[in-house]
Amino acid sequence: MTKRVKIGALIGNGGRLNAIWEGTRQADSLAELATVITFKKNSPGAQWARTQNIPTYTVRWPEFRDAGKQRADYDLYIAELLKYCGVELVAIAGWGLMLTKEFLNEFPNRIINVHPALLSDSLEASIRTHSGVSIPVFRGNHALELALAAGVETTGCTVHYVTEEMDCGPVILRREVAIRGGDTLETLADRVHQAEDAILPQAINIACARILDDKNQSGALG
Repeated sequence: MTKRVKIGALIGNGGRLNAIWEGTRQADSLAELATVITFKKNSPGAQWARTQNIPTYTVRWPEFRDAGKQRADYDLYIAELLKYCGVELVAIAGWGLMLTKEFLNEFPNRIINVHPALLSDSLEASIRTHSGVSIPVFRGNHALELALAAGVETTGCTVHYVTEEMDCGPVILRREVAIRGGDTLETLADRVHQAEDAILPQAINIACARILDDKNQSGALG
């Protein structure tokens, strides 16, 4: 039986969660969805995950803040939940809070994020599309709005490793999405999210394969 890597999904509303779940159910998947954590009080994704008997937690930052805790305390609590569930890879999908350095240190090179724009392989401010056109790299929380405002003909999505610099970590997969005349934020978002649903399970499998390879190499060296 193929070994699988336990993953934890950090979500908001959970729009990408079904794609993650369906990906793990494929025969060739290297991932097992071990837990879902949301920061939102009434997350549809969390509600759905509970119906699938996936261990699911709602962890609200305001409750920590009101108790005099710091963001690092909040993030470390989430890290402990993930470790309790045996998580080795963290998938960020709509998590609306910046992750602290303390959290990143708990899962070095084991956190991936899906971003609704084409990201470069480094800190470059532009990226070349398949058609050879150079477009700006739209980082941050308003990437779709920025793409529409810039008038570019192509945007897309990227799955990348999370580092301290926002949306600057090593890229795993990208997919381009054409911007059509008359596109609104909603119509563009729909197509970008479809692309995210397509590449996120693939990227998770790639990241899991790397983890398993590292384990095998460590075992061989041992």
